Amino acid sequence: MSANHSRDAGPEGGDSLEASLVATIPPVMRHLLAHARRRPVWEEMTYQQYNVMRIIELEGPIPQGDIARRLLVSPPVVTRLAASLVEDALVERVGDPKDRRSVLLQLTVGGATRVRDMRHELLAAARELLEPLPRPRRDALARALGELQVLLPPAASRR
Repeated sequence: MSANHSRDAGPEGGDSLEASLVATIPPVMRHLLAHARRRPVWEEMTYQQYNVMRIIELEGPIPQGDIARRLLVSPPVVTRLAASLVEDALVERVGDPKDRRSVLLQLTVGGATRVRDMRHELLAAARELLEPLPRPRRDALARALGELQVLLPPAASRR
């Protein structure tokens, strides 16, 4: 066991489930995103920008503060992300019909197309990474990912 893993070891000396989860999920996502970013639709876009557009796609027009809460970032982070998306004509700011003081973010037609294309390419990248695995291993991963859904809040698990 490496020095980095020894401090995360469980009470019986092996890596704990918790340490394994924390050590596995982020690198898998980084690897998947690196694979997706080789595709033209992902050029000049960050994963955070994609997440903002994906939330808007799923929720419809939404206040920036709600996006910040969903992404677990501060409101100024979403303000900067939204500004770049507005500048690129992917998102627009619109008044909230229920509260004239509030501003909502909504996708433009170009933004809706871009986020759908990005999701399509992200899924294609995931498929390419999974395809070399033997069927029993893919089936085991599918079961494990299904089990991980219990860790997500109800609204997040349906995405």
